Amino acid sequence: MRFDDFLYEHLGKIGKYQKIQFFLVCLPTAVVAMHALSWTFSAVEVPSRCALPDEGVDSRFFSDSSKLKIDSCLDGENKRVDISMFGNNGITCKYDSCHYANDSSMCERHVYEHSRVYTATERWDLTCQRSWIKATVQASYYVGQMLGSITFGILGDKIGRKKVFCLAIVIQIACGLSLAWAPWWPLYALFRMGTGFAHPGIFVIAVVIGTELVSPRHRRLASFITSIFFSIGQIILGLEAMFITDYRWLHIIIALPDILFLTYYWLVPESARWLVSRRRFEEADKVLQKAAKMNKTTLPSKWWEQIDTFDTTGKIEKQDQDSSNPLSKCPFDKPTGVDESKKHGFADLFRTPEIRKRMLVAMFLWPTVAMVYYGMAMKANVLGGDIYWNFIFAAIIEIPAVIAVYFLIDRIGRRFLIALGFFLAGTCLIANWALSKSSLADSIPLAIVQMLITKGSIAGTYTAIYTYTPELFPTPIRNTAMGCCSTIARVGAITASYVAFWIVERFGKVYMIIPFGILAVTAALLTIIFLPETMGKHLPDTIEEVESQARKIRILKANKVIDSRGHKLAPIDRPSVQVNDF
Repeated sequence: MRFDDFLYEHLGKIGKYQKIQFFLVCLPTAVVAMHALSWTFSAVEVPSRCALPDEGVDSRFFSDSSKLKIDSCLDGENKRVDISMFGNNGITCKYDSCHYANDSSMCERHVYEHSRVYTATERWDLTCQRSWIKATVQASYYVGQMLGSITFGILGDKIGRKKVFCLAIVIQIACGLSLAWAPWWPLYALFRMGTGFAHPGIFVIAVVIGTELVSPRHRRLASFITSIFFSIGQIILGLEAMFITDYRWLHIIIALPDILFLTYYWLVPESARWLVSRRRFEEADKVLQKAAKMNKTTLPSKWWEQIDTFDTTGKIEKQDQDSSNPLSKCPFDKPTGVDESKKHGFADLFRTPEIRKRMLVAMFLWPTVAMVYYGMAMKANVLGGDIYWNFIFAAIIEIPAVIAVYFLIDRIGRRFLIALGFFLAGTCLIANWALSKSSLADSIPLAIVQMLITKGSIAGTYTAIYTYTPELFPTPIRNTAMGCCSTIARVGAITASYVAFWIVERFGKVYMIIPFGILAVTAALLTIIFLPETMGKHLPDTIEEVESQARKIRILKANKVIDSRGHKLAPIDRPSVQVNDF
């Protein structure tokens, strides 16, 4: 008996034990989301102006108008701040926040408005020519995330999920609290990298633990629920940022719940599946006996003797671990008919034409979806509106988007769903730029609607692409392909950091929404034109199987037996290959 069948037979579908344990491991993922996007508010833009040569460090934002040379004020947008009603002279003008009014040289120091928040932007003067530092700090988080994916992936297989999960929580506590007192921005960036390093150790391991608790048919549901908790964390972050005006206290409030999660060392047991894969049957028995008692079922004595030997060697378990990516459909079992005498590696992703085509398209889709998703999260007000409310609304819209994907992905197909998400996000971004030249340019409700459609569409696409991508590749190189896509997605997130925190603040929103919009629409076209539909089809076991299927499809299309979506057309006399041949 396979271990999956054993779990289903003796513990049921999703009993009380699975629900409680899955809820516990999902809670920290909400805090992970708060850490991941906290820089959005810690470095929020604050109205500022140049500090004049004779002004002290305690200067007020609204200084005497005579010093600002009102008669030579510059006009413009984005990097210029309104300075109204200086003194009582009734003069209103726009003042260049990055230059002196009569001087083309950059400011040496800025004076910030203190009416609402105290941010890292003010503390380290991260504006104008120093705004690249803001982008670098956020990019450091994603660098840490890449390093953490590799490190915790290996450790999770070697020392167990529970230990890795708790270790990542400890790292997140230490680095999260340290962000509040870091005296220099390079040290702050290092702690941001630390919180990013802990990200996969918590989020990915939570998904793995959750999926290993249930049978294969319920694993996708577990993954989708984890992503919903990630969205809930963003909502909480937005609400906290509205009321906590000092970025240092914001970091403390975010990190404090992590301390409660230290109790997981006693509350969350080790994964029984991992213990079985390591032949630690007595320990696995203690875990499963507790689960059976809570679910009001019983286990046979020495149940491990009923488990197939192939399931306890660790080979199938390794496939499950590697394929349990966040939001993925389910782990993939090792096919019994695959010849393992030949070793496969990264080069096999580009050696044959069909696999190469799919990989190149995937390498475009993944950084694009990450870039648009994180770019919209980090700059929620880029299309207009208030950054706090926009951020909250954008996080809320992710929840119905993820739920919609869950119910639609097996009904209308992966390819169409992903292409539609990319297309909606891209067209909304481009439409916002086009409408900025019309009478609707100042319509805040319209901007919010466009933002919600963009964020909801791209969030749904991000969810669906985790299911779709593994189905495009055969078993020997499936994990390699997913690892490559996940890594290059981090490059997209790093790029989004520099665009959102540097390019937009220095040169304007058009340099974000137009490139992002074009990339998203292009991704939609590439998906429809070059990628196949995988809904309802078995997972390919070999590279040759993928190439053979692709050749048959080309022949069928050439003979007009099927259309571009793979649907059978009216019969004709010519074709020598039939639809049922594959």
